[in-house]
Amino acid sequence: MKTKIKTIFSVFLILGLNACQQSSSNDQSNSTADSLAVTDTTQYPENLEASSFPNGELVHETGLLKKYEDGGYPFATLTIEFPERKFEESFTLNLEEVKDIKPENLSKSIGKYLDFSYVSKFENALMDIQNNGKSIFKTDAIPVTREMKSITGVLNGANEITGGDMPNKVSVSNTEQTVEFEYYVTEEMVKYNGKTITVFYEERTSNDLVEIKILK
Repeated sequence: MKTKIKTIFSVFLILGLNACQQSSSNDQSNSTADSLAVTDTTQYPENLEASSFPNGELVHETGLLKKYEDGGYPFATLTIEFPERKFEESFTLNLEEVKDIKPENLSKSIGKYLDFSYVSKFENALMDIQNNGKSIFKTDAIPVTREMKSITGVLNGANEITGGDMPNKVSVSNTEQTVEFEYYVTEEMVKYNGKTITVFYEERTSNDLVEIKILK
């Protein structure tokens, strides 16, 4: 009889230990799940530059219009401040692409808030074209600085002077790479189209407005 009681007691003891171990395991599992659930791994952008949005996705913002500058139709530059984040950024407006806004309304809206969407991207800004160490441009030659990059190769896409409001797409190619630019082709560039030249340029960030609305 004593042996039977000991056996029954041992069985209950084993079952109790197993239940405790299973409960402890479940608690650890739930704790791990809760920990994963509250961990935010999102990398939020520090600014509005292209490096923060590498995929060029559409970004929606609200900001205070500080300055409106006419860049020659159809382009304009808007300086927008973000008071809460204590910084400001420049944005490019193409009036041929964003047709539901009038430039005169924007120029009169300094100090008002704008609701807008934009795409941020990298672009190569052509600064000078040289042949044998001299600028091919007769006027408006920009001094070359150490910060500028350069490529020596064949100039393509400059077969005629730009006739419209939009810049042409030109490129410079060699055996290692091709660099593309958007630029208003001049008479001097046409002369060197298909020939080997050296282009000095800067890599810049362009914030292109897609939608814009003036808030009242």
